[in-house]
Amino acid sequence: MTSLEEHSLPKTYTGLQFHSPSSPPVLAELPTPLPTTGTVIVKPLYSIIVQYANEIFTNGNPRGYKYPLPIVPGGATIARVAAVPSDATRLKPGQLVYVELTIRGRDDPSVKVLRGFHQGPSEASARLMAGDWLNGCWATLATAPLENVHPLDEDVLVGKLGYKIEELGSLSQLAVPYGGLADVGLKPGETVLIAPATGSFSSAAVHVALAMGARVIAMGRNETALEGLKKLAEPGRVETVKISGDVQEDVNSLAKFGPIDVFFDISPRAASKSSHIKAGLLSLRPGGRMNLMGGIPGDIELPYWHISYNGITIKGTFMNTIQQAKELVKLIERGVLKIGKRVGMEVTGKFKLEDWQEAFETAATKAGPGKGAFFIPNEE
Repeated sequence: MTSLEEHSLPKTYTGLQFHSPSSPPVLAELPTPLPTTGTVIVKPLYSIIVQYANEIFTNGNPRGYKYPLPIVPGGATIARVAAVPSDATRLKPGQLVYVELTIRGRDDPSVKVLRGFHQGPSEASARLMAGDWLNGCWATLATAPLENVHPLDEDVLVGKLGYKIEELGSLSQLAVPYGGLADVGLKPGETVLIAPATGSFSSAAVHVALAMGARVIAMGRNETALEGLKKLAEPGRVETVKISGDVQEDVNSLAKFGPIDVFFDISPRAASKSSHIKAGLLSLRPGGRMNLMGGIPGDIELPYWHISYNGITIKGTFMNTIQQAKELVKLIERGVLKIGKRVGMEVTGKFKLEDWQEAFETAATKAGPGKGAFFIPNEE
């Protein structure tokens, strides 16, 4: 067995560890793991803080997410490789990488967890969460499944395209909607309705759909945010519709833009009764497709006869696949999908682990289209 010294790893690392959602976290000194077969050790640089982190790890966990305790949260990050296992053939120490959030069972990929956030619905997913992948990327070091660590061409992204490394943090937001849009087979030239479209992940879907060659109808309640989305592309590529609360009014507004090929729904938890869901379905052309990728925990009402008569396909997607993450990286490296300040994306805050309270507040209060806050456990 290899040793920490062989990999130039310290004996311990620091993680932001939560023992209860009703008490503040501590900066814990934890034993550094070895890069065993299939496990990479990374040094997180920009670890995303979701806007609702304060509803998961503090205030008593009002979202009711299930996770083992104690835990170091944090799933997705832009990182440097610190040490590689013996079965790594491409990764090297020092390499810039994107580490994705979703952990999948290697013997059963249908078992999935959101690392450092949610252990999933089953006994098998709870076991997966509580094992080797318990502690996440809100730390100075982290383990990651070899298949979840995606090399980033630093010469191209930073050297040729001129991105700052912090701007690459948006990969964490872009990967999610790319999974759904790819799953539903969005094609160049098609019209896709994205609703709601004014959150951090939902607005990322607008960027992704444009890069995939689609025309976008962005739907939401925040008219200022919608107007900002309209400016992302040349006239006619992004149209906007305000959610009215009335299904027929929404249908009439959408009809002005002609037949809709794809409806990408990424509704938040509280939107199960929102008018946009039924309106979007009723606005699909015959043979149209709908992708469900939101966070509604309960049931929604669907127009059964309309769906069957018009041959509407409804597909659910949870996060993205490993292959889709690789495809997304290529879109950015080739310059097809533009990110960062040049397309209105903004880093709202960069925080040390000990500044978690300010970090949570910033993530919650400064959320919006293209915005993201990050922990920076290791500064460069």
